[in-house]
Amino acid sequence: MNRLFFIVALLLVTACSGKEGKINKAARAYGEADARTLIDGISDMSQLEVEGYILGVKATEYEYIEEGHEKAARLYIEGFENYIRENCDSLAREIF
Repeated sequence: MNRLFFIVALLLVTACSGKEGKINKAARAYGEADARTLIDGISDMSQLEVEGYILGVKATEYEYIEEGHEKAARLYIEGFENYIRENCDSLAREIF
């Protein structure tokens, strides 16, 4: 019985860590996509719209944290910030 319990527990841990890995990978890509959207549309945005967009980014980070995905939240922000730093230096200097 203990062996069966151990096998079930191991399968659950493996399944959960696989799911967590997918969430983390998706979070980073999502951060990069949000940064790309901001860069592509910033010329048509007012200062207030840019600030609202960045608040939306922070809200997404908070949602990840609220769902218990702290690493995904960190990766989302890293993806967002790194993409902007790599692709739009002037914007990076303005917002970071």
